Amino acid sequence: MISETFKSGRKVLKITVCPAPVDGKRHPIVLLVHGNFGLGPPYGDQIRGFGSSLAEFGYVAAVPQLYEDEAPHPNDIDPDPHVDTLSAAIATVSARADADPDRLGLIGFSLGAAAAMTYIASTAHSKVKALADFFGPLTTAIRAGVGNFPPTIIFHNKNDGIVPVRFSVELDGLLPRTIDHRLIRYDELSPPGNHAFKPGDEADRDSREKTKDWFAAHIPPVGR
Repeated sequence: MISETFKSGRKVLKITVCPAPVDGKRHPIVLLVHGNFGLGPPYGDQIRGFGSSLAEFGYVAAVPQLYEDEAPHPNDIDPDPHVDTLSAAIATVSARADADPDRLGLIGFSLGAAAAMTYIASTAHSKVKALADFFGPLTTAIRAGVGNFPPTIIFHNKNDGIVPVRFSVELDGLLPRTIDHRLIRYDELSPPGNHAFKPGDEADRDSREKTKDWFAAHIPPVGR
């Protein structure tokens, strides 16, 4: 893992990059976008570890920091201000010599999932070839833009008391049949609020493997 910085407006933010295998080729990019719990313990290591495993699989993986600190921001529920930050992070990773900017995947967690979906919904981002939505809420803009979505896999804990599973059920129903999509629900008790998957437990392990399989099918982790 490499710790770098990128600029979004006037902010200088951290980004962790996990390079692709060194073979002189350009590899597909996957960005993992955290939620309002931030990248502090325990979820920061969980998300960065996920990114590292994706890089070993053949992707250029990156975890941008949406905030200038790693603390939780539980009152932040609006994805819109983070879309520009996500766009800036994508541009930063796309400029790497080992990255193929035409093959992009997004993995979002909670608020980060909403930011990723808003980014996709806002325009027809043809470079986004796959999305993994981990328990993300929906907004009017996301609902209106589902026609722009790439193949999408959705994960949610049916006991979620923070972002109810009905949002994922709704998204699964809104996505057109012409877009490959799948909803996977878990039955897990994971304080606080049964929201984020407990690091290392079944939902966490299973969702990672299914995400890898989904991305491998839609963005093969090979260099060009």
